[in-house]
This record gives sequence, C-alpha cells and structure tokens, in this order.
Amino acid sequence: MDRKCFFLIPAAGSGTRMGAGQPKLMRNVEGCPVILRTLGAVADVCRCNYAGLDYRLVLITTHDLINILKAMCSEYFPDLDIEYTLGGDTRTESVHNGIRAITGAANDDLVLVHDGARCLVTADEITACIDGLKDHTVCASAVPVKNTLKEVELLPSGEVRVTGTPDRSRFYEILTPQGFRYRDIIMCYGRAVREGMSATDDTALAAAYGLDVYLTKGLYSNLKITTPEDIAIASEIVRSRGDSEPFSD
Repeated sequence: MDRKCFFLIPAAGSGTRMGAGQPKLMRNVEGCPVILRTLGAVADVCRCNYAGLDYRLVLITTHDLINILKAMCSEYFPDLDIEYTLGGDTRTESVHNGIRAITGAANDDLVLVHDGARCLVTADEITACIDGLKDHTVCASAVPVKNTLKEVELLPSGEVRVTGTPDRSRFYEILTPQGFRYRDIIMCYGRAVREGMSATDDTALAAAYGLDVYLTKGLYSNLKITTPEDIAIASEIVRSRGDSEPFSD
C-alpha cells in the first residue's frame, strides 16, 4: 500500500486586513483567484506522484465559501482526492478540524499544512518539505531574515525604546508548507486544543511539545496574501514568472 501524504489547506481566515468586499482567497491575482493558484501548485505535486506517495487534500474553509470551493475544485481538480471541513475561531482550531477530517491515515503518513493564502508557493518548496520528512520528524519552509532586527521595550508612555540588535543570521522567517508525521501532528493539536493553547504557526506547537523542528529551503516570493498591497506584489511576481494567463486546467 502506498504511503499517504495529506495536504491540509487552511482557507477559513476572516481576511479583515484586506478590507471590505470579496474574501481575500477569492481575490484575483493576474486572472486567477488566490485559492485556485494555491491549489494549482499543490496539484502539480500530487499529479506527478512525487516520491511515490498517495496524495490527498483537506480544504478547511467557511460556511460562505465551502460550496463555492467545491464547485471550483470539481471543475479544475476533478482528479484530486479532496475532503472539505469547516474551520474554527482560530487557526489552531481550524487545523485541528482538518486533522479530524483525515481518514485512513497511518502513524508514519505525512501531513503538510499550507496556508490557502500563500498562492505563490512553488513545487520545489513543497517537495523540499516532503524530502525533509525523510530524515526529520517536523520540518517547515523558511527563508533567512533580510532586515535588521531590534529588540525593544514598550514604555508606559507608549514610546518604543530599542534595547538590542540581535544577530540576524540566527533568525529565519517561517513560511508554509510545514510538515509532520501524522502521529505527531495529531498529538500536537490534540494537546493544544485540550490545553487551550493557540499558535499562528504549526511548528511552534511542535517545539512547545518537545519535537525538533528543521527548516527547508523556501523562497521570498512565497508571501501570504493579507493586504491589498500583497495582491499587487503577487501580481508582479506572477507576471515575472510568465504566468499571467487566466487559470486553466
């Protein structure tokens, strides 16, 4: 029996920083909705049967979007094995719901969590995370921090005082995908929900519960669509890749 790899795609965020109007996952980036670009990148890996794995997807979304996404995926990804579930009030609850929607998983099967709003992820980043799980329990895509960082103190006056300048070579910006063995991610999120712990990053839970986390090579272009400015930046990146045509199967 083929080893399985489950992609959990959180697509249930409120998108409040995007402003009023269309949900951020449905905003167009060069003729294609954000979420379809994200799923298209994942589909490329699934369809080539990378590493001989049996790929399955769990799309975690909202009441408002679930039927729309089912229709879209039926049109553009009829060949993929996709389950749908509703998200929770926090990212931690949403990912936990996605884990609970997984069926037929063995302890050593792989689970990759990838933000639905990171629509510029490449197949190379995804496969690097999969490869990282050959030797490590938990791994995640990341890039070195480029800007100078400052440690600060928030004063009662509301001012911000600099207290130090850490060596930026010791810091990485975490991205997604983030990969686990099934037994480990179910342990992390089960404990987090029971203990009322919340995190915006899956590997933060892994580290909190004693698992070593390793980083795999990411790209600076793998940005998360959060604000209207991100749409403009993503559109420019897509144009530079020569992928500006409307989405097609």
